Amino acid sequence: MPRYFFHVREGSDLNRDSEGQVCPDAEAARREAINAVREIMGEKLLHGGALNHRSIEIADETGHVVDVVNSRDVLFKAGRFRSYADDVTHSASAKPPHR
Repeated sequence: MPRYFFHVREGSDLNRDSEGQVCPDAEAARREAINAVREIMGEKLLHGGALNHRSIEIADETGHVVDVVNSRDVLFKAGRFRSYADDVTHSASAKPPHR
């Protein structure tokens, strides 16, 4: 299986991933990048900081950037807020807790 590298770009700074990760294909690598951006955004929401200045550049083994994922890709799809099947808020009970 091919190895993909997830370089984190923040403004003009690029933090290169030197290890990479083996993924079946570029689409699987994109899903990994989306999960990473979700995690980064969650940390920024908890601890403060800009949400829109960071992206992940997905590069193949030759160094060619095959895709870029940023916060807009994570938050929106076709101009509407996205939801995810693994959204933990879906499992929250609709009933108030017993007192």
